[in-house]
Amino acid sequence: MRKLITFCATAVLILAATSAHADMTVIDFDSWEYTNLFIDDQFSSLGADFNNTARICVSPNPSYYPTYSGSNVIENLLINPLTNEITRGDIRIDSVGPDWTMAGGYVTGSANVTLTAYDFSDNKLVNLSGPDSTGEANTYDLGEDKPNMFLSFSAPSIAYVVFSIDSGNTFTVDDFTFNPVPVPAGVLLGMLGLGVAGMKLRKFV
Repeated sequence: MRKLITFCATAVLILAATSAHADMTVIDFDSWEYTNLFIDDQFSSLGADFNNTARICVSPNPSYYPTYSGSNVIENLLINPLTNEITRGDIRIDSVGPDWTMAGGYVTGSANVTLTAYDFSDNKLVNLSGPDSTGEANTYDLGEDKPNMFLSFSAPSIAYVVFSIDSGNTFTVDDFTFNPVPVPAGVLLGMLGLGVAGMKLRKFV
């Protein structure tokens, strides 16, 4: 029993140490088999919900909207399947599971794109890495030659982010990236304590 407890303690301490550096997650959209589909919760298992605010597609025009990696991007171009009406708006992405400490993506647009982050009470957060992220992530045809600009936002606890552009304009996002809030070591050690107490109680029952 003592060896088992020692092993469990060592394992949890190692896990606690590594949890302080939670792995960054990158969604490149290239693993998705089908394109031209609304993106909702297809990537929730990875920790992100796209709220039906974008569609996944092959780059609408590779010369003007080049991808950062692979062939797929998400686009703020939405098509109503009943009326075929085309609308362009913001892309909202929510955290699923732990909050994020950083979120961002490689953006190309027909005008400046802004990335804003919010908490669960819909309060706008302050970007710890600078002002709210706005970039001249423009297409080649506008002469800016700044495609795939990485816009990112850092805050202690991000519930969701919004990529926005002036109404009527188009933009794409590739390689959406986020870093989950790490599990505190104290929580893991508390779980260990409960496990050890349970084993001791079972021994005397």
